[in-house]
Amino acid sequence: MSNANKPVLTLNMDEKIYLAVAKRDLDKLAFVYTLACLKQNKNSNYYNAFPTQEIHTFKSKTSANVYYETILQMVEFNENDKTKNFFFETNAEAIKRFIENTK
Repeated sequence: MSNANKPVLTLNMDEKIYLAVAKRDLDKLAFVYTLACLKQNKNSNYYNAFPTQEIHTFKSKTSANVYYETILQMVEFNENDKTKNFFFETNAEAIKRFIENTK
């Protein structure tokens, strides 16, 4: 595979259940905020019911955008996965607060 066809970013979709994502650009930095239910441990098939917020800082706005768009795709995938409805329903208020706080 040539370098032109290699992925820019690869994330494991089983490590976290992403519920929401937001992005903010400042002068020299870009920030991507995520809200996700983390896997309880590496060898487990169970996730924490309540989400964790993370912030990812990038010097490159292009890299931040790639990361943001990738996580956005994962959020949309998870929203449409019936086995993950519980996490969205349980955390509806947390998702709402996350969106309000990251505007």
